[in-house]
Amino acid sequence: MITRRWLFLLPALLLIQCDRRAPDRAVEIATTTSLQGSGLLDVLSTEFRRQTGLEVHAFVVGSGQAMNLARKGTVDLIITHDPERERQFVATMRPRMYRQFMWNDFVIIGPPNDPAGIRQAKTAADAFRRIDDHRAKFCSRSDQSGTHMKELDLWRLARVDPLKNPQYLRMGQPMAYLLRSADELQGYTLSDRATYDALAPKLKNVILLDGDPFLRNVYALTLMRGRPGTDYAHAQRFAAWLLTDGRPVVESFRIRGHREFFWIAGD
Repeated sequence: MITRRWLFLLPALLLIQCDRRAPDRAVEIATTTSLQGSGLLDVLSTEFRRQTGLEVHAFVVGSGQAMNLARKGTVDLIITHDPERERQFVATMRPRMYRQFMWNDFVIIGPPNDPAGIRQAKTAADAFRRIDDHRAKFCSRSDQSGTHMKELDLWRLARVDPLKNPQYLRMGQPMAYLLRSADELQGYTLSDRATYDALAPKLKNVILLDGDPFLRNVYALTLMRGRPGTDYAHAQRFAAWLLTDGRPVVESFRIRGHREFFWIAGD
């Protein structure tokens, strides 16, 4: 007979069992905020679950944080978009696989009246110089993400110290939140195109500069050398799936009819 005490404990025991079983049917990854902000992460997760029965549990963070999670062994698989720092990471950590597999681009966003004259800029670095010359408001991710690293690279290319601009705002926000903040503050910012396109109908800020080859935004998958077991097997399976069956999902992804991501051919 089940005593009253055991009846009281039964729900807690069931929850423990559920928690123990959940990882057996899920893969944990760390991925950039732009994959979530664009909607591509949800589409990939849904299709992977449909084909394999496995859930995708994602730590949605900046590229730098994703690499830190992999370095600590929290996750076995990461998706990032910071090529220079990825090269350093790969050289140090020697993962099982590193593969650049798709790209989109960064764009410079700002208020339609464009007080710094970004529309007349010939390059992204020229645009950043104009922002500094006009002491215009600029909203920075300031979070060690791939977007933040690209922004810092652009300031260096422009030979500008953004901290000397009193209107340089270090927001520390994910991309979608930053776009909303820049919109409210009527400031400039750097964004991946897909996240901007996903939010554009709700924003007043517009794309003022794009097309500079320096703004190419490359995404990479890194699979670490994990310990044998269920979790690592799932990470391997997701990596293999993404680079094969995931390709048509990426290539068919659209936001209001506009293709956002482009596949990088490779072995």
